[in-house]
Formats: sequence, structure tokens, C-alpha cells
Amino acid sequence: MVKRNRIIYAILWGLSLVGISFFGGPVSYGFFTLMTLIPVIGCLYLLFVFFCFRIYQEVGGKDIVAGHALPFYFVLKNEFYMGFSSIRVGFFSELSDILDLDEDEEYELSPQTEIKKQTKVICKYRGYYEVGIKSVELTDYFGLLKIKFNNKETLRVSVKPAIVELVGLRSLNPNGKMTRESALYPTHPDVLVRRYEEGDDIRLADWRSAAKNGELMIRKTIGEEREGVGIILPLKRYGKKEGEYLPVENKMLECAIALAKFFLEKNTTVNAYGADGTQGFHSPKKARFKEIYDWFSKVTFAEDRDENSLYTPITGSAEIYRCKMVFFVAQRIDYATLSAIKSIQRQNIPIVVYLISDSSDEIKGYNLPNTEFIQLSCEADLREVM
Repeated sequence: MVKRNRIIYAILWGLSLVGISFFGGPVSYGFFTLMTLIPVIGCLYLLFVFFCFRIYQEVGGKDIVAGHALPFYFVLKNEFYMGFSSIRVGFFSELSDILDLDEDEEYELSPQTEIKKQTKVICKYRGYYEVGIKSVELTDYFGLLKIKFNNKETLRVSVKPAIVELVGLRSLNPNGKMTRESALYPTHPDVLVRRYEEGDDIRLADWRSAAKNGELMIRKTIGEEREGVGIILPLKRYGKKEGEYLPVENKMLECAIALAKFFLEKNTTVNAYGADGTQGFHSPKKARFKEIYDWFSKVTFAEDRDENSLYTPITGSAEIYRCKMVFFVAQRIDYATLSAIKSIQRQNIPIVVYLISDSSDEIKGYNLPNTEFIQLSCEADLREVM
């Protein structure tokens, strides 16, 4: 429409120029002046609209959870004494969806009036980001000039990760792996001994064998442990843009929370560890689901973390070695993650690694004893793939 109007205007302006060149007179000059002033009038009009046009928007609800539809409304308001002819609004669409609204719809506002639209918004991922109206497009009365500018007062929301109910873990039999022979923290001492390893309970030391062998020896023990499962979440951020890192981080948290809920409902203690190299790990004892969910909701990813120090507070403590089973939920199998997996795996603790990645090459070549690698895409339904 604008392109067509510009062509018509160019033809009329050209004719007015021909008129003053060949005919002259007040009519020709008047027509030429009018045609020349039209773009100037259009610019002044757009300038008035820009300063007098207002947007108000709001998302309903106290807790915003990824994937859940929430009430959303916005108000377009004309605070000037001139009508606004053509207004279009564009929405943030990469991280959220606005339901039942057409971005191509044009709004007209009479002087001192407003238009209110009420619908719903779905925030796709966990995080803190902008939703709602992103930009505004204005067109002048003559349909010649069009400007598009970003909304000056955007709406930022804090979104919590979704909670997924798992009926079971399809890729493994957790009950079968809960009872195992372990070198650390069992319940029934045996007469066999072995060399001391980092994390061993010094109370199980066999001093007679130590004196005989010239090094610290530990009594081997066999038994059934009742210390729950561990969930390790690397908190290093990869990517510069929200559209790159938010989907992956959201799925990591969604996966970890689903695991926590699954085991807590089976009366199994869940120990959640944030691998970030600074806050160490979080190990709630007999925690309720809300406590762990709130903890996962508040963890922060950062790109400036040193990969080599992420797991030091976890693998350097005896807590993780008390677990019946350990789950890694990661987005990359880098050297630091692989070293942490091997450190725990050497203690004969079953490990499952959930890798959140769309690349099928990420888990090729990994074949560790008692360790299972499972790849999940960012858009996967956890109830179908876990």
C-alpha cells in the first residue's frame, strides 16, 4: 500500500513540476507547493504520534511458569487532540507466544481515546526476559511515510521452569540399581581390605594392615545404602544471545526438576548439586519438593566460569559418594564433566548422564562402565524420552 501511494505521489509531484515549468501561474505554483509540503506534514504528524502515543501492558498472575498460558493485556492510548490513522504493534516472539492476536492488524485511535486488547501469553523458557509488545509501526495520513521504533517501556518477566510428572524412567531401572556393592559408606563391614582413596571414611581404616603394607588400608564393606540420589547440574553458560542459551538451560532445569520430583515421590532423598565453582553444592536432607524446586528455580548460569573448577566442591567432598545413584544433567561433555563422571564412576556408583543437545555426535565414543548416556533435544517431551 505504501509503495503504491509513493508511486502515485511521485507522479503527481512530477506533474506539478511540469506545470510550473511550462505553464506557471498561481494554480500551478499552488499545486506544486501543496505536493511539496505533503511529506513535511507527514513527518510532523509522525513526530506528534511518536511523543503522544502511549502503551500500557501487563501479565497476570504472581508465578509465571514456562509453558503455561497466563492472562496478558495491553492498552494503546491516544493522549493528543488529533486522531491516529494507522498503528501496528509487533511482539517478542522468540521466547514467548501471544495467543489469538494478529500482528498485521491496524489500529485507529480517535483523539483522547484508547484501545484495550486482552489475550494470553505463553513464556517458552525459564529465565528473565522481555515479553509483550516489542515494536510499534506508524504510518502517516497520506500513506507515504512509515516509521518503526522499539517500544520504550518493555515488559520483563521472571519465569520459573516447568514441572513435568514422570510415570517412570524408561531408559533405566532405578530400583535395580539402588542396591549395589560399594567401596564407600556401606553398612556391613567385611574382612577384606584395599588401599585408601580420597573420600573414604577414616573410621574404616585397618591399622594392622596399614602397618604391614606401609600405606593406609581401608576395610572393604558390602551393603545396601539408604542415602538417596544425587543430581549434578553444571551451571556454565554457552552462547551470547538469549535465544541460544535459554532453551538449553530451560530443558536442563526441567529435566533435573522432573528427576527430583520422581524420586521424592518414591520417598528417596534427593541431593541437588549446582556445579558452578563458587557456591559449592546444595544437599537438602529429606527435603520437600517445593524446597528443591525453589532452589533449582534460583540457580544462575554464567559464561565466565572456569570449567576446571566447576566440580571441585562436589567431587572433593564425601557427600556425593554416599549416593546410591548420580545423575548428570549437562549440555556438553567437556573435559571437566568427563573427569567428574569418571571420579564418581570409579567408586562403583551408577551414573546416568542426560545430555541436552540437538547434535547426535555429542555422546558418540563414550563407553564407561556403569554409566549410561542419554541425549535429549531442547524440544523433547520428557515424559516420552526419559
